[in-house]
Amino acid sequence: MKILTVIILFFTLQCPVFAGIIKIDGVEFHYRVPEKYGKIPPLMVLFGGRNWDGCKTLNTFKFNKLADKYGIFLLSPSFRDRDYWEPEAWSGKLLLQAVSALEKRFKVNFEKIYFYGYSAGGQCVALFQQWMPEKVAACGIHACGVYPAVIKSARIPVLITCGTEDSDRLRISRDFVYRYREQGGRLLWKYFPGAGHELSAAALEMAEIWFDDIISGKKVRHWGEDDTGQTGGEIEPEFRNPLYSEKLEELWRK
Repeated sequence: MKILTVIILFFTLQCPVFAGIIKIDGVEFHYRVPEKYGKIPPLMVLFGGRNWDGCKTLNTFKFNKLADKYGIFLLSPSFRDRDYWEPEAWSGKLLLQAVSALEKRFKVNFEKIYFYGYSAGGQCVALFQQWMPEKVAACGIHACGVYPAVIKSARIPVLITCGTEDSDRLRISRDFVYRYREQGGRLLWKYFPGAGHELSAAALEMAEIWFDDIISGKKVRHWGEDDTGQTGGEIEPEFRNPLYSEKLEELWRK
């Protein structure tokens, strides 16, 4: 009896409240249900680092407060190996099946889907968003080293962050930033001086505030310029950062 109690307590501490699992073709999709939600709630898909399981991702990202504020379901796949960041092969199909299963389980319809990912999970976001652009409302990416060679759609707002010491990913990310903006996309770019490849508290805080601004429908408050940090005046489109709130602007300037 004592052993059983310890096991239950361990599971409770390790996994978020209101959490469950959907298993498809051997892959576990961990999800969290918000405290309150409507019939057409938002869904946020969270992609962790390379080969992370979904429970670790949910616990690490800590988007529970944001999810409860807007009635957002959180879903995180436990993808492993087999170039899972390339949705055409197999992982995209499984994700859509998991989304459909979650809709059926809770009798809801996800019309808006948000993506956030770190490292290999950022690669998932970058490639999945272009694979299913009509379904994604906004996406955030941290420390990503793979982006689509061809941008098929630049209609959604995007957040990209990276540490300056993560030099290869910094260069690759910056290249995508310019390409996305040149196609008319609205993209906020933030690099963290002195930071490496880790998923920092600063990156997560910025992502949470940015998603809050996007989901709440805030309009652009100021446009900020890459590197110079200036706002207002003439800023070339490929260097412009949309800043929706005072808090977001404060974090962007740090």
